[in-house]
Amino acid sequence: MKFIILLLVTSISMAQSPWTKEKGKSYLQLGFTSLNYNSFQLDGNKVENFGKISDLTIQAYAEYGITDKLEAQIIVPYKVIHYDNTNLNTSQNLSGIGNTTLGLKYKIYDKKWKVSSGVSFSVNSIKIDETIGLSTGFNSTTIVPYVAIGSSNKKLYYYGNIGYGYMNNNYSDYLKATFEVGYEVIPKGHLIFVLDTRNIISKESAFNNDNAKWASYLDRQTYNAIGLKTNYEFKKDKLGANFAIIGATGINNAPLAPTFNLGLYTKL
Repeated sequence: MKFIILLLVTSISMAQSPWTKEKGKSYLQLGFTSLNYNSFQLDGNKVENFGKISDLTIQAYAEYGITDKLEAQIIVPYKVIHYDNTNLNTSQNLSGIGNTTLGLKYKIYDKKWKVSSGVSFSVNSIKIDETIGLSTGFNSTTIVPYVAIGSSNKKLYYYGNIGYGYMNNNYSDYLKATFEVGYEVIPKGHLIFVLDTRNIISKESAFNNDNAKWASYLDRQTYNAIGLKTNYEFKKDKLGANFAIIGATGINNAPLAPTFNLGLYTKL
């Protein structure tokens, strides 16, 4: 199995579940994602021996219940990137804010099965250094409307969502779907399986116009990602931590390396 970058997997998955926070309630998380790679898939071909990339993301994520059915979300990632090529005696660094995401989610149906609809808006708040060919995110603003449905049964929960990603600045639109199943294996501890897919709808010109071809944020990115997460609450409904590792098949225009994701959260 190959591996793919899938940053913010834990917080994004939660934001697109059908559950919403109650009025006045909030969820706050500080997350860390580590990605290290020396190969990537580019337009159907594997690229190797171009140097080593260390890509660390530190992110703040929050949910807040505006009403019992309406929730707001925000994700602010900070990137620390290091590129090293010993053959060319080159070492480069870049750090800064990535694509900041704002979102709203509304619960449509609240019986045994939960149904919600939402929209996320990722701002083009990135930092770009054209002299070294690195950036801290996609050079695009992205809007993703989605629908989510799910339920729970004692120790088990499960949900899925599907959304359409519209990207400007000549980036290709895509269809995205996520499925998640979690089971409480020990008191306050869950083991969680995640499937996340992304497939492009149309091929626009950003990929061809990108001279640098910076592997972390290429246009026309596709994957079928499979992840395993663990979640444990030290204090029930108050304080906890989660960890995830993500792998994938069907990869194109993305790094070939594992991502390790750690999150520390509190519920208020």
